[in-house]
Amino acid sequence: MTEPIARPFDAYLPRPDLASQVVSLPYDSLPTNGTLRQDEDSQFGFLNLIRSEVDHPALTGEGRRALLGAAAARLRTIIGEGLYEHHPAPVFFVCRLSQGGHSQTGVIADVPLVAYDAGKIKVHELTRKGQEDRLVEYMQLVRANFLPLFLVHRPLPAIDAARAASTAGAPAVDVDAGDGLRITVWVVDDPAAVRSWEEALAGLGHAYVADGHHRAAAASRFAAAQRAAFPDAGEDEPWQRVLAVLFQSDQLRIHAYHRCLADLGDHDAGSFLAELGARFPLQPLAGAAGEAARPRRRGEVAVHVGTGWSMLTLPPALLQRPGVAGLDVTVLHDEVLAPLAGVTDARTDPRLEFVPGTLGMEELERLRHRGWAAAFALHPVSVDELLDVADRHETMPPKSTWFAPKLRSGLVVRLL
Repeated sequence: MTEPIARPFDAYLPRPDLASQVVSLPYDSLPTNGTLRQDEDSQFGFLNLIRSEVDHPALTGEGRRALLGAAAARLRTIIGEGLYEHHPAPVFFVCRLSQGGHSQTGVIADVPLVAYDAGKIKVHELTRKGQEDRLVEYMQLVRANFLPLFLVHRPLPAIDAARAASTAGAPAVDVDAGDGLRITVWVVDDPAAVRSWEEALAGLGHAYVADGHHRAAAASRFAAAQRAAFPDAGEDEPWQRVLAVLFQSDQLRIHAYHRCLADLGDHDAGSFLAELGARFPLQPLAGAAGEAARPRRRGEVAVHVGTGWSMLTLPPALLQRPGVAGLDVTVLHDEVLAPLAGVTDARTDPRLEFVPGTLGMEELERLRHRGWAAAFALHPVSVDELLDVADRHETMPPKSTWFAPKLRSGLVVRLL
């Protein structure tokens, strides 16, 4: 029998009256510069579990293991004090994220790691071994998932029907999670409803990682190590699976990931713009600022060098190349950043900064005023482009997509 992409699980949800105090920003979205104060005053804050890792990114060895041991103890205390409600298997959670007039509803479930290892969970980004190593160690010592992978699947009528039926009743959790994000969760534990979801999800041949490539790779490595250590372990061991939320592709909203450069290589502002204008159509946007300068269509890149914005139009012939080669971000790198500014490896060049599109064009202007040499604002990659790249087994350049809204850490806890 074919292993399903997703299956019911055993997990914890925060008590409805405490959910707003428990959930926190995704751990990979937390700043490390001290601008977000640790939740020391909260009696229940889940933030305490994950800030230790973020506040001390360079800590290694016994010091880091002690830090993670304290996080594990704190998690068990929170659960032991009844701040979370246990929902035994088999159960699914249906989750709606609403923010800024947009909403998307998906299902939270277990994803067997054999499906990931077999390529049924497709990826579009490269990972860094160092980050994987730290996440593997986290799983070894904390023994919990508390931030689901963000997976995408193509539309399926049976899933539409299961989702509509599950959201017809009262939710178990309905919380204002900050930043205008509302999270609503329905528990699916009625046996007939669970079977309906299992049958619907069985129709998925594959899914795609939208966010969480490092978490997925680390979970696979952790499971492989566990299987080596315990060769007689059954397939139902919790570490054989990973927590995930699956959203339908036609519900998602992708934001751009912009670029800033610390210097222009061998150019000054004048020669850089002259060279850029000699290569491609470049139209000054006289007086444009903020959102007025945002690219409106594929192939447009807003460039801030010197005193203001200009709109660069990428060659249509290059954009028509198949797969990753035809993406705006690839063409920008290959035709502008590499030859003009000397950015040979976007993954490692310290002169390159990535700015999520959700922060707005004003953030790019602020960085320019703080001394950055150039800013490049891109039009977002589409969901279809992302799926096409993954289907081709290609990888996107680093920081090509930013998905929002996202789930918060600590909304769902699944023990390993």
